[in-house]
Amino acid sequence: MRMVFPLSIRIAVVVCLGLALGGISRAAEKPKLAGHWDFNQEQSDDARQKVQDARQNSADARRDPTTTTGGTYPSGGTYPGTGYPAGRVGMGVGGIGWPIGGGIGRTGRTSQGRGDKVSSQTWDELAANPNYLRIDQHDDRVVISDDADHTRTFYPDGKKHEDKDANGKKTSTKTDWNGDSLVAESKLGRSGKLTETYRVTADGKQLYVISQFEDSSLAGPVSIRRVYDLQKAAAAK
Repeated sequence: MRMVFPLSIRIAVVVCLGLALGGISRAAEKPKLAGHWDFNQEQSDDARQKVQDARQNSADARRDPTTTTGGTYPSGGTYPGTGYPAGRVGMGVGGIGWPIGGGIGRTGRTSQGRGDKVSSQTWDELAANPNYLRIDQHDDRVVISDDADHTRTFYPDGKKHEDKDANGKKTSTKTDWNGDSLVAESKLGRSGKLTETYRVTADGKQLYVISQFEDSSLAGPVSIRRVYDLQKAAAAK
């Protein structure tokens, strides 16, 4: 005897199958970040200049408590999409990908609440440019190492993961995929946050690494774009 299901049940089954297949398709379409990447200085931001500008703005703000917070960003960039190619608006810019050491120091508060002061070590590490990146990508993690033997492992599951930086201090990082980008948010000290964004261009030949550092002592976020080229040997494979 042939069983005939009501139309509502048949529609529900079709919808469920569509959602399941859609989820599988999205999982299979994760961007490929894996490869060996060389730093492209000409196309990258001047990290040291941006850090210098941010430190100067921070010092000016501490000297003048009436300075307005927000709205103006170091080095004159726009937020949050500064540095993306072809006018593309970025999301969650960030990302040198390496542990920021030194933590965040504390000083007396001004009337504007800008009492936190970023350490010199943090600034130095933010300004440093890794000349080489190696990215190994797995289903449950992305491992990124550089020419200074710094290695970080990101778990793109949207959950916070505890780790230790190069100085042994605890860090908390939450990583997930956002469209065609891998985005990791790390809490630094009591008031600092580093957002790291990794995105490969459509042709697979370049990697954009966007670093956004925020701290309550700053006039605004510090955004730095670094560009990496896929090694020719790897591209030929």
